[in-house]
Amino acid sequence: MEHKIEDLAIRGLFLLKEYEKPFLKEWSFLKKDLRAWQNDLVSEFERMIVYGFNSLSKTTFVSTNDFIQLLVLKWQKRHHEFVDDFDAIFLISAVENLFHKTLKRKNAGFLDHQAIQVFFTRIIDKVLRTQRLEYQDDKWLKTIVGLRTVRSNWLAVIRNEKNRYKVNKVVCAEAQPATEQLVTMCESLQADHLADLSTALSRLLSPGQEAPQIITIPCLTETLMICIKDPAETITDGQKETLRKMYLKQMKLNHLESELEWKDATLLFQQRLIHSQSASEAVKMITQGLVDYLPFSRCALFIYSPGEHSGVGVHAHNVNTGSVQHIKESIAEFPLLRKYLKHFSHSKPIFIEAAAEILPGKYVREYSLKSLVVLPIYVPAENKLIGLALLDRGENKSFTVNNQTLTALIKFGQYGGELLNQYYEDAVQLFGVQHAVLTIREREVLKLIAEGASINEAADALHLSAYTVRDYISAIIHKLDAKNRTDAAVKALKMRLIQ
Repeated sequence: MEHKIEDLAIRGLFLLKEYEKPFLKEWSFLKKDLRAWQNDLVSEFERMIVYGFNSLSKTTFVSTNDFIQLLVLKWQKRHHEFVDDFDAIFLISAVENLFHKTLKRKNAGFLDHQAIQVFFTRIIDKVLRTQRLEYQDDKWLKTIVGLRTVRSNWLAVIRNEKNRYKVNKVVCAEAQPATEQLVTMCESLQADHLADLSTALSRLLSPGQEAPQIITIPCLTETLMICIKDPAETITDGQKETLRKMYLKQMKLNHLESELEWKDATLLFQQRLIHSQSASEAVKMITQGLVDYLPFSRCALFIYSPGEHSGVGVHAHNVNTGSVQHIKESIAEFPLLRKYLKHFSHSKPIFIEAAAEILPGKYVREYSLKSLVVLPIYVPAENKLIGLALLDRGENKSFTVNNQTLTALIKFGQYGGELLNQYYEDAVQLFGVQHAVLTIREREVLKLIAEGASINEAADALHLSAYTVRDYISAIIHKLDAKNRTDAAVKALKMRLIQ
């Protein structure tokens, strides 16, 4: 199996090389929208894309890991400081989406799409393995503090983020306990230099000691700072290396466990979606799956109507579905969300720490919303947003979301989008979204066109000018994503927008 998957990944590598030109054309369009988001990071990504294509043209890679490792080393040379991993993961996913879009335009086969998917999944795995840990294992850190070979009073994990050193975690030995309040105070410390943090931690955690022995051990993006119990004890380089390897081993195990968890979650979600055979089953599977396989307890799903930039509630899990189905809101009512959709209607989830910042007060009160995740339900190959899922952890619950969950959410949104896209016309009919798709006048115009009327005949029948009718037809074609007015009429009949 390993060879088969590697062969598929290699196939993805060849596809990258084969479709370089059409991909770069698509990238030029996406780049314009992304520049409104993070100009520096997007520019850096573009340099990496150019570097990657140049490397593919000059070198034949035996394995995908060799190529991915080359990219990672290049990125690390340019970025010694910490960069937000999830933003990088989102950009990787955006690049993958563009390749899927390019493959679809070239009528590529299903296996080609999977080859691209396998290749980019490996890149994301690499990012997740080398990123900082979201949560440290307190028990493991206490094990290090409790070692008899290197007896210590306390240990602190320090992170270097954008030229600032920050205390992330503090663990004290049992013989020298610290109050929760004191530990919290220590974990809020930050400084420009490690020495300053060492001094501050010593004064707080080792009061009365004139010159405690503090050793520092670099570990990738983090540094261990350890206060040795006996100031006169000599700590050898070999002992420091042992502590470093202990920490990195647990770090690797934690990453591996997290990586497997997000992959398992996406696989189970996919398996669940396969059983959907109708629009009603599809929306139910999506909303329940987002709660069953991810750390959320409530979900509300909305179908997005691009014609009027509005969302229509279609289903909910652990929320009253009937009340959600009565919701139909224009995106104009949500300034922050509208800004997001204008620039990033791709696949990036939005984490909202305070729901009141983005949703009207009536919904915040009715559903007791606090923190919130807004997940685009997105079709990568068509670059089309067809829905939004709102997720939280229950009434008035504040929470945070780690990078593994956000990465899984990207995939969940895409898989859900691909499924819902198959039943989109049925969903439009079933959930009454058609009223948000076409206005009454647009339906009148389209009905006449479907009956064979010319533009002038439709204008006479509706007492409109021919120019106005043409404007209506242009709007209808855009809303229904149709090729021409005949195609629009066919789609409207199938969707029962007109009889």
